[in-house]
Amino acid sequence: MKRARSRQPGKGGLDLIDEAAHLLRGASAATLATYYLGAIPFVLGFLYFWTDMSRSPFANQHLAEAALAITALFIWMKFCQASFARRIRAQLAAEPVPRWSFRQTVRVLLTQAVIQPSGLFLIPLSLVLTLPFAWVYAFYQSVTAMADADSSESSKLVKRAWKQTALWTWQNHIGLSIGLVFGVCVFLNWAMVAFSVPSLLKMLFGVESTFSKSPAAMLNTTFLATIFGLTYLCVDPILKTVYALRCFYGESLQSGEDLKALQPLSPPQLPVHNPARRFRRWS
Repeated sequence: MKRARSRQPGKGGLDLIDEAAHLLRGASAATLATYYLGAIPFVLGFLYFWTDMSRSPFANQHLAEAALAITALFIWMKFCQASFARRIRAQLAAEPVPRWSFRQTVRVLLTQAVIQPSGLFLIPLSLVLTLPFAWVYAFYQSVTAMADADSSESSKLVKRAWKQTALWTWQNHIGLSIGLVFGVCVFLNWAMVAFSVPSLLKMLFGVESTFSKSPAAMLNTTFLATIFGLTYLCVDPILKTVYALRCFYGESLQSGEDLKALQPLSPPQLPVHNPARRFRRWS
C-alpha cells in the first residue's frame, strides 16, 4: 500500500498554489501574526541597514553592530516562519497546533540558525547558474516547513528536507515559476503605487515634493529595496504555504496523514417522521 502511494503523482503546480491561497485565506489571525511577527521586523531592519550603509558617512563605525542586528532579525524571522509552517500543517491535518516547550523552542531556533544562513549565499548563486535554483530554493523552504521540535539533529532535518525536494520536481518547477511571475506582477503594482503617491498628494492636498516635481528621483537603490520588501511580505506567505503543502503531502505518502484529515464528518441526526404517530395525534 505504501509503495503504491509513493508512486502517486503529485498535484499540479497551479492546483497547489490555488490550494495554498485558499488555505491562507482560511488561516487564523494568530497564524498570520506569527509570520509577520518575524518578517516585518526583518524587512524594516534591512531597509534601515540598507539606507544607513548606502548614505551615512559614518556607516563604517557601526557596521559590525548593524550586521549582527540584521543577523539576529534574520534568524528570528526564520524561526517565526517555521512556527507559521507548523500552524499551517496543523490546519491541514485538522489537529490543534502543538505547543513547544522552552527547550523545543530553543532547539528549533538553533536548527534554523545552523541551516538557513547558508541559503543567503547558495540561493543567489543557484539563481545565477539558473539550472539548480528550483532545487536549492525548495530545499531551504522545506527546511522551514519541516521544522520539528522533536528533531534533535540538524542532519536529520536536512535529510528529510532533501527527500521532499527530490519529490515531484515538475510540480516544484511549475509552482515556483508561477510564483515568480506573480511576484513580478506584485512588484510592478507596488512600484506603480509608489510612483503615483506624490502626484496624488499634490493633486488632493497640494503637497509639493521633490518626487512630484521629478518622479525619476525615486529611482534609487533604497526605493528598489523598499518595493522588494513590500513584495516579499505579500508573496512569501503564499510560497511558504505551498511548500508546507508539498511537505505535508510528501510525508503523507508514508504516514497517510492526509487520509486522516479527509475523514468524513458524521452526518447530523435528522428527525424521523412517523406517519402512525401523526395519525394518533390527530385522532
